[in-house]
Amino acid sequence: MDFRRNVLVVAGTALAYYVLFVLNQFLFSALTFSAGTSWVFLPSGVCLFAILLFALWGALGVVLGAMGFALLQSNIGSDPLTLGVSICLCGLAPLLARQICLGSAELNANLQGLSATGLLRVAAIFSAVSAGLHQLWFAWRGVSDDIVGGLAAMFTGDMLGTLIVLYLVKMSLSLGERLRGG
Repeated sequence: MDFRRNVLVVAGTALAYYVLFVLNQFLFSALTFSAGTSWVFLPSGVCLFAILLFALWGALGVVLGAMGFALLQSNIGSDPLTLGVSICLCGLAPLLARQICLGSAELNANLQGLSATGLLRVAAIFSAVSAGLHQLWFAWRGVSDDIVGGLAAMFTGDMLGTLIVLYLVKMSLSLGERLRGG
């Protein structure tokens, strides 16, 4: 990929992650389990797409989108180290999950042959790795009193958010195909 494309990938991913984070807070604020953990988390869908398609550049965009959101919040209530590592985990955990999927033959680097069932398994691995690393970090830093509940909520939120985004993209593609007469 050339420099311009990389910048567009990072900027587009960061913007999409940020916008879905704001939308998620607006739509699902009542479903918040704890600070940083929601029962529905739409930005996880952006993570999945960006990191599957663009790997490290997608992860960088996710981190920048999370950083932008965190910097614009006045009620973060976290120490800088906890927040900084949490932001980095937003991009690094899905990148690690991608490597796990590539190593287990669950995923091809070019995404060829990825079935709907395979995508669902990949989304579950993404959700588990992200929720696991975040909740371990939160427990270590003393932010989370209920690591099992937080893990369940974050895994569920990431999985539901990913599925919602996947189905919205699928419906948009189907609608676009119908409008083009295909």
